[in-house]
Amino acid sequence: MKHNRRTFLGMAGGTAAAAAVAGTGIYSATALTQGRAQASQTIAGGSKPLNGVGSPEFTKLTPFKDPLRIPPTLRPGDEAITQVDLVESQIRLHSQMPATRLWTYMGHFPGPTIEVRRGRRARIAFENKLRSTIPLKAVFVDPDGPGPGLLPYNIPGSKGAHARPEVDKLTAWTTAHLHGGHNHALHDGGADLAVTPGSAQLAEYGNDQAAAHLFYHDHAMAVTALNVQAGLMGHYIIRDEEEDRLDLPGGAYEIPLAIQDVNFETDDQGRLTGQILNKKISPTKPEPGMIPPSLASFGPFTMVNGVVWPHLDVKARAYRFRLLNISATRIYRMAVIDEETGKVVRGAMKVVATDLGLLGTPQTVDEALTLSPAERADVVIDFAAFPGRKLKLVNTIPGQTPGTALPDFNIPFPEVMQFRVATKRHETYTLPAKLSPRFKKLTSADIPKGAVERFVVLTIGAGMPVIWEMKEVSDEASGEGVVQITLPGGTKTLRRVASIFEDATTFFAASSTWEKWHLISIAPPNVPIYHPFHVHLMDFQVVDRREIDVSGMDFAAGGTKAPITLGREVPVAPEESGWKDTVNVNANTMVTIGGKIADQTGRVMYHCHLLDHEDEGMMRPFVVMPPAVHEIHSGLLGQHGGHHSM
Repeated sequence: MKHNRRTFLGMAGGTAAAAAVAGTGIYSATALTQGRAQASQTIAGGSKPLNGVGSPEFTKLTPFKDPLRIPPTLRPGDEAITQVDLVESQIRLHSQMPATRLWTYMGHFPGPTIEVRRGRRARIAFENKLRSTIPLKAVFVDPDGPGPGLLPYNIPGSKGAHARPEVDKLTAWTTAHLHGGHNHALHDGGADLAVTPGSAQLAEYGNDQAAAHLFYHDHAMAVTALNVQAGLMGHYIIRDEEEDRLDLPGGAYEIPLAIQDVNFETDDQGRLTGQILNKKISPTKPEPGMIPPSLASFGPFTMVNGVVWPHLDVKARAYRFRLLNISATRIYRMAVIDEETGKVVRGAMKVVATDLGLLGTPQTVDEALTLSPAERADVVIDFAAFPGRKLKLVNTIPGQTPGTALPDFNIPFPEVMQFRVATKRHETYTLPAKLSPRFKKLTSADIPKGAVERFVVLTIGAGMPVIWEMKEVSDEASGEGVVQITLPGGTKTLRRVASIFEDATTFFAASSTWEKWHLISIAPPNVPIYHPFHVHLMDFQVVDRREIDVSGMDFAAGGTKAPITLGREVPVAPEESGWKDTVNVNANTMVTIGGKIADQTGRVMYHCHLLDHEDEGMMRPFVVMPPAVHEIHSGLLGQHGGHHSM
């Protein structure tokens, strides 16, 4: 497929109509004692501040100038309530820029890495002490920006953009969500359960799941993207004995990496001020009281753990990197490049875990590893073969030379980070041949026959990305919101029963039961939109991915005039081959996921994890109940002619 500027706007996840840093040493965490229990949690580690300019001086930033920041580790006590304060901080994101004003967890960006043991409960009070208006600047720009090749949101600065006064006056309305965690809805950080400054959100995390790299971030209704871009995110690591026995690289050789694109404001001379810029494209000039449809925002720069294009000094030995894409929209397809040869180091990355824990066996990445927003992958890189060399991680797309700038494809700067390998060589590391003995790669045949089957359509409505919650109906149904699809068992007719968060809840689930969800992405020609799909309280695997023929879709009528049909199977990549909570659904594909609802219950959510899409309506609630309650509830709905899905 030939890509051009117009089609890449679709890849943006929408349509055109649509000066202190983490310190060093050991710090006592503020704690609220419960009864006679004494707080035992500490914050440990952290890297030194970046020294740099105090006022704008540079129009460009030098890659790999600054060291990687490694967040300090917070280990909550078993009984006490750990208080995590949300506070404003000045943090330097690159030494050639002034410090950036941010909203943070405990003054760190990313927030402290919370580390827990499986089965040990953690209670955390997220205290909102943010008294200021939001620190970032948000603007709209016209679609015909500077060119050729550079889209408007690739260019730093807000010159010529339309102001967004509704964002300028935002104060902190916050709710922390532990992404991937098994938590009752009361503690899940529901989008409409946020708190204002001066109040706290009390969350109890049972940590009753396998060792995994989760993360916590703000999830407030309508402003999640803005709050996360303002700094409210952090890593969360669960450890257990099964993983301990593997003797994977640990301690100083295990490093979490939060990867995030970013843009910055400039002064009248084009110098970078350090202020984060949320820059979205809209074909319509904003009017008072109206927020126009727009493209999701991208940034030209890449931060890793809150440092733009950092470097990391590594020994010539094996490291475990816990990768997280925390971008609002950008997909990263990352390759390791040898700077001396300029060539990809094929097989450098060995995947040992995905979103929710260990794989059965290590999986080798041939050229590049892809993560959409919210996806994680744990990779082992052994630098023993590269003493004294410099390697770099770069962002690229298929069919293009990794490491080169690709402005026509929205990658003006491919750099992610650099590894500087020491000269003293250590022994080559051999990964365990078997990782988790309990892991099994699921197929459709492994999903129990009694599993609840659900259908969700991701499409375009009124020129904007929308999510349709579907219910199977009689074959005679037709009209707006009706989609027919031909599956191996026959043609199913689906009717839209809900579309926005505020519509009535129709999905009800029983805890600890198996489900199969079909995620159907239907997009017009030349709009290669994508949706990272996240389901709260469900551990799943990708059991099938297919191209689909959507020529039967009538976008004007809002339904199908002929059934959608399945095409060729699309392979599952190593980095998405394990247990997951988020899966990317590309345009005109159907992804089938199978998995088990957690033991916990309550009203939670599923949504697109492009944060702008989530904020703009691609999010739906569903309710998880104990099985016996679910049975009674279903009977009551049936008695009253209730309109719901099991």
